[in-house]
Amino acid sequence: MRAQKKQMPAQAQKKIKLRTASDVLSRLKWSNDEQMNAQNTIMGYDCRIHGPLEKCVDDYTGINDGGDIPEHRIQYFRRAGSKNYEELIFWDRNGRVDRLFGSGNANDPISQITVQNVAKAIATMKSIAEEKAIRAQEKAKRRARQQARKQTAAKVASTTSSSGATKSTERRPLKESSTRLQRHAWEELDRTFVFDSSKSTWVPQQITGTMLCNQDSSELKFITWNVLFDLHRNESDELVQGDDTLLNEQDSTISRWQRLLDELEVESASVISLQEVTPRFVQQLQQCQWVQDQYVLSAVSNDLRGVETYGNLILWKANSFQGCKGLHLCVDQGRNRGLLVSLVRNNTVFNVANVHLPADQRDSTSGESRDRTQARQREFGAIVSKLQVLEQTQQKQNLYPVPIVMGDFNSGDDEPTIFQSEHLVDAWLHPSNKIQTEHSSTFDWKRNQRANKTRQHGHQERDPRRIDRIVLGSQDIVVPSHSCLVGDSSVGLPASDHFGVSVTFQVEAPRPNMQPILYTPSRVEHNVWATTAIPTTDSLLALVFEDQQDDSLRFHDPSSTLPIAHITLLNGFVDLSTTDNQALATQAVKDAVHQALYSSGPLQEWALDVNDKSLNVFEHRESATLVCTPDKTGWLNRLYDTLRVKFESCDEQERRFSEGWTPHLSLGKHATTTTARAHLDQLVSSGAWKEGISLKGFGIGLFRRDVASRKFFPVATVPLVDRQNVATNQTKAFLQTAGLPWARSFERLSQIVVRELESACQHTTSALSQGSLTSKVSLYGSQALGVALPGLSDIDAVVHLQSSGDPSETQSISGSRFFQLVRSRLEDLHPSCKARLRVSSLSGCALYMLTVKLSPNLPAADLLLARTLRGETVDVASQQALDSIDDSQVILQRVQELGMKPAVFQGAVRMIKLWAHRRGIYGSSMGYLGGGGWAVLMACLLEHNTQWNGLMDATNDAASATQIASFFFCHVLEYWSNVRVVTPQGTNTTELGDDRRNNMMVLAPKSGGNFGRSSTRSTTQQTWNELRRAAQLLNGEATNASPHSNLETCMLPHIVGGGVGGKILALKVPIKSASLKPADVKARATIVGLSTTVALERILPADTIRPHSTIGRKNGAFWLLLEVQCSEKSTNKILSDFVGAQNELLQQQMKLGNLAAQLVQVSPEEFQSLSMSL
Repeated sequence: MRAQKKQMPAQAQKKIKLRTASDVLSRLKWSNDEQMNAQNTIMGYDCRIHGPLEKCVDDYTGINDGGDIPEHRIQYFRRAGSKNYEELIFWDRNGRVDRLFGSGNANDPISQITVQNVAKAIATMKSIAEEKAIRAQEKAKRRARQQARKQTAAKVASTTSSSGATKSTERRPLKESSTRLQRHAWEELDRTFVFDSSKSTWVPQQITGTMLCNQDSSELKFITWNVLFDLHRNESDELVQGDDTLLNEQDSTISRWQRLLDELEVESASVISLQEVTPRFVQQLQQCQWVQDQYVLSAVSNDLRGVETYGNLILWKANSFQGCKGLHLCVDQGRNRGLLVSLVRNNTVFNVANVHLPADQRDSTSGESRDRTQARQREFGAIVSKLQVLEQTQQKQNLYPVPIVMGDFNSGDDEPTIFQSEHLVDAWLHPSNKIQTEHSSTFDWKRNQRANKTRQHGHQERDPRRIDRIVLGSQDIVVPSHSCLVGDSSVGLPASDHFGVSVTFQVEAPRPNMQPILYTPSRVEHNVWATTAIPTTDSLLALVFEDQQDDSLRFHDPSSTLPIAHITLLNGFVDLSTTDNQALATQAVKDAVHQALYSSGPLQEWALDVNDKSLNVFEHRESATLVCTPDKTGWLNRLYDTLRVKFESCDEQERRFSEGWTPHLSLGKHATTTTARAHLDQLVSSGAWKEGISLKGFGIGLFRRDVASRKFFPVATVPLVDRQNVATNQTKAFLQTAGLPWARSFERLSQIVVRELESACQHTTSALSQGSLTSKVSLYGSQALGVALPGLSDIDAVVHLQSSGDPSETQSISGSRFFQLVRSRLEDLHPSCKARLRVSSLSGCALYMLTVKLSPNLPAADLLLARTLRGETVDVASQQALDSIDDSQVILQRVQELGMKPAVFQGAVRMIKLWAHRRGIYGSSMGYLGGGGWAVLMACLLEHNTQWNGLMDATNDAASATQIASFFFCHVLEYWSNVRVVTPQGTNTTELGDDRRNNMMVLAPKSGGNFGRSSTRSTTQQTWNELRRAAQLLNGEATNASPHSNLETCMLPHIVGGGVGGKILALKVPIKSASLKPADVKARATIVGLSTTVALERILPADTIRPHSTIGRKNGAFWLLLEVQCSEKSTNKILSDFVGAQNELLQQQMKLGNLAAQLVQVSPEEFQSLSMSL
């Protein structure tokens, strides 16, 4: 035994010791081998913060030499390379493998743990490098912005004297905005400036400030003048400040500007608009006593918004207007192009735009002048766009808007079509205007020596012209009476190369029911923006169709720039790059559809019939296109003609082809006519087109081109038949069709949104991976069930990220980062897009959700993220998201197993959803069931009570759905009142525990989510009460109800405050009470509403409290309603005390940074006067 014990250590010593990492480092450091040295070898180590990381051995510094990586954390060494890591690794601590010295288990394979760590390290290093690059880029942008601000401040400081300087006001740099790189984008400015004589300085005042008004004066004088800036271009073609002495030393910039200011003082105009204003001019202007005494300025020397480098300035007399309602700056790719101020006087709002349109440019090479008429048209269109948006907003405020555009138009009387129309007229040419000067040219190089010098810049070949104008919206309460030039009769050299224009207007108060100037919905041609907007090839207007049920037929060209079935109507179309333009274009198209195809029936269909004789080939010079050309039906011609009148400049197709517009669907592009005709013969011989197909038109799509891919994407879609909501007078039609037309309308709109979401997700996935990561967007909830309705439903979707390659690639992509990139992509393509990222916790795991609203007429979407690696989910949130997709499939599959057609089930659930919405008990935000909850409840009743089998009509799904919905109302409480948990058979409910809150427990079959998780005792009680009411009406048991009461009667809307002795509590949450988006304010308001409901349930019986599920929006606030049905006198005292206590609590929460909310008690009469739209 003793000998054996001595032999055991000897056997153990045969195990060769692994050489240390220090030995490997020393060998590599002094190695002369070109294949294996410190320069081309990588070491992998374990970082306490990031996990596995890598570093080049040549960059490694030991602990003793000041490094931060201990040798015991080094896990492996490998040669450089991106594949076959097992062959590249030559020293592995985990596997005890050393192929450099031959120590350890040199012949064993490399540990798989080490191989996986190599992949993780590479992915982590890539992610760290990307984040570092992003931080560096942002840092560089911040430095550039800071440098630009310093340069602007230095320029201003160099021209600022101690007299009249605004030293007491802190300099506020211009807010950086993404709009500054867009074309003709508008920024809203929040303040103007008045002179404070007590402080001897100019001070800012908020736009909402009120000023005195001289009510007696019936005249207003407007002046526009280009002051000629003091800038010139140096050898580097940069604009720099300098003196513009022309004839002698006395003719300096300061002296000529002073002569110009003296002229303006004499004129004493109500509104003055100036162009080519520089910071030095602003400083000189604001020192004038007459300016300080009378005028409000749009900018001052320490707040140069709109005149950085140079730009436009507006000043107006404080006592001529009651106040300023808005100040807007037009920026074209960083350049200040226009300024617009809204001035109120006696219920009239003067929307005054100060413009400086582009001038023709002289080519430095050829010396020829380049015509920029189109650039002027485009910029003028941007001004009209903003004026029209303001007009529509101000009309709702009981104001009468009068648009006035004044400034340097850089075009003479030879271009009247741009600036003159039936609704916009040149004040100088107005019939009532009396011209008080002999000459009319404002840029007259024959009479103005300064103009003779500067005319080489685009004017050298032109005769004297009238290029400065004041354009007025046509009406009869603001009429020009007389006008003249300013600065043309001064002694000596003129102060500017332009003469100013002065126009005096006679002003009357607006009369009741006056027609708007720029836009009238009832008149197809009265839309000034639409009729003057010029087209662009980056936009088009097209008729789009409902999806065809026959998948064997294809009605589009997959390779085209718009790969969906469509008929192009206008190509090009108006510019859709700004939110204002998108809103105006959508409204104009909606008006055209209403005027051409108006139908009060929601079941109206607009279809085109096609067959094999509709197939044709369009021949081009070097290619051919196979098309389908339906006959020009009356409704399609009527729609096209109306759109042409509405957008009269977008007539490219009429001008391009001698036959005019030919409606067609492109089926495929071919290199030659022969191949196109062969394709045509193939389709004809297949016989699929012989019987004829009816293509149902869905709507008019507004499309914009993506700069990168050159593909068109949808901006908005206007349905041909309005099914956005189910009106009360459409209930009968809804029941007759089981709501199918409305569901299809929502489905078509949701397809547009989902397609854009999927495109943005794929774009983001490609940017984050090397191709091994794929994404797919799948629906769940009401849309997946087929029960979604417009006005009631949102789009619920999951983006599924799947990886079959590097595991670290999937794990390194966080939900926050992914959704931020998706949101950025959507906002780049859709200027009107509103998106917000929310995060909650699920079993200790972050659950991210992106809420997206692409445009006002498209439904909102909630997007979840699921990540899988080789088919396995990577976290709890991913599994929950995928289970949500399965919930819908399980419910529909269970219904089919019971023997019911899904179409019948879907129709019945749509009826129940509409009923719940009408009765004010729909949606989880206020504690009720949503669409998924009602679908589960229906499925469970069908499982429990099989008497519905005898109610089915095999030939009419809608009639069967009506019977099933009635069956549901009559029998659901028999089932629901006897179970604690409502869920289809087979759902796991073991983890629910004992719930004693008396709320609704309606569980999803796969995910196990509770659709009634936000319900309270009162919402549960009111849901049951409404179900009892419906059953009584259907059975003829209700008071004063006939025996023939039907489902249509059940769906009559609930009248708020309609009960006897009812009280109404209204929770008012101002939208601008916090620095949050309206959607976030609304979400938080619902939380406050639910907590208020729970608090009220503690002091009053639950069956007397009725929270209303619809959230109203009125007067800049969200309104949430609670009805209390109790006639006892003591209730008034209880409610009064409750309101007081709740408001004290809300005030305390507001001090902690929460919303500013207020609870008030209103009578039914007061509620009606408030007339909220619920």
